[in-house]
Amino acid sequence: MAADLARPTPAGLTPLVTELQTRYGAALHAVVLYGSCRRDKDIHDGLVDLLVLVSSYRAVHGVHPASLLNRLLPPNVYFLQSDFNQQRLRSKYAIITLDQFESRCASFSDHYFWARFSQPARLLMSDNRADTAQRIAEARAVAARQFALRIAPTTASPLSWQAFWELAMSTTYRCELRPESVGHARRLIEADPTYWQSLTYSLAEEGSLKKDDSDLFSSNAAGRASRSITRFEWMVRRVTGKLFNLARLFKAAGTFSNGIDYITWKVERHSGVRVEPTERMRRHPRLAAWGLAWRLWRRGGFR
Repeated sequence: MAADLARPTPAGLTPLVTELQTRYGAALHAVVLYGSCRRDKDIHDGLVDLLVLVSSYRAVHGVHPASLLNRLLPPNVYFLQSDFNQQRLRSKYAIITLDQFESRCASFSDHYFWARFSQPARLLMSDNRADTAQRIAEARAVAARQFALRIAPTTASPLSWQAFWELAMSTTYRCELRPESVGHARRLIEADPTYWQSLTYSLAEEGSLKKDDSDLFSSNAAGRASRSITRFEWMVRRVTGKLFNLARLFKAAGTFSNGIDYITWKVERHSGVRVEPTERMRRHPRLAAWGLAWRLWRRGGFR
């Protein structure tokens, strides 16, 4: 994971990092690039996903409800736009403390963090603390381990590394308000095959996965009971995950610049379903989010 973080990043992201350093000063530990823009040649065509790791919520938000919301339902999501050399760069960044990031990645139930941060990522900046980058790499390794351990017992038979991670990603999609198209998980894995293959073999070497002579992977946990328990846990996550995802969307409606427009854009991007926000919705985003969510759900914007 440390080597993955250190790989080259798309050019042109410096203005975003500089703005975040200006906003958060000494509270800023690191900025991590993740998501599809990590591999896009044109970072100006889309929304750059950044993870902003900070020292404390009080240092970032002060005495404000945003501080409590960030701790109870991390991360808080904000919009950042930079206009540099007559080019507009847009970013969606998620704030979480480094300590809480580590604990969420190690959680026994938080698929939100497992799925996002076991994927390839790049370290855009880090503070002068010697262990910051290593802590981020280790947290991501723990997230990948937890993800694999919770997915492997659900498989009826051993899988190739590609099929294993396709199953893993597809499983988490069903736990969120993400109407991903058929084949989305496959395209995600195929975009970084070397990374996913290397990760799978590393997990097998450490004992988190079982590998047979045909290079197929399965769970080390034996028995039908273990499989049944794990499948039940994922059934629970399908309910709780959607509720938490909905709560995060409502929170983003208030913290995100043009939050209502962001929600409709995000749903349309994933599902093709479009609901045009009204000016009243834009003026009162938190109240409007409930009605908007109902309309989007009825039209198939999410499940």
